Amino acid sequence: MPDVLLIDIPSGYASPSLPLGRFYPVIIETDAEYLEMEAFLDRDRPLLVAPDLLDRRASGLRGDDIVFARYAPSAPGWPCLLLCRWPVDYAALVPQNDDYFARGAYTCEVFETIDELADAEARLLGVLGSHRPVRLAALPEIMGTA
Repeated sequence: MPDVLLIDIPSGYASPSLPLGRFYPVIIETDAEYLEMEAFLDRDRPLLVAPDLLDRRASGLRGDDIVFARYAPSAPGWPCLLLCRWPVDYAALVPQNDDYFARGAYTCEVFETIDELADAEARLLGVLGSHRPVRLAALPEIMGTA
């Protein structure tokens, strides 16, 4: 699974459309993308620019399984993330003009607690299991840090 850079947007620029009203997750799949994002963030600008450099770039990771990854908070007061990577056949079910999937393959949800994340994950697994058999392969409780 990729790294996630979670940007805390200052309150004057935050929006209800952002996760928890203030966070902007950036999905980074490669070291080269990490360097590209770092250079993007370091540039001096006369105006604010959305950090959407990678948002519409196609994912380079492929697979036939739906993958859920939990990301722990990087410090106290930061949220937990649930990043889901969806196979091409699932992403194709959503209209092409919809921005539902970041990088054409991911959904990302942000939660204040791990219990809220676990509840959402259980609901999602329940919905998925009602349409076709679900096989779970457990990995460590927390996959990474956002």
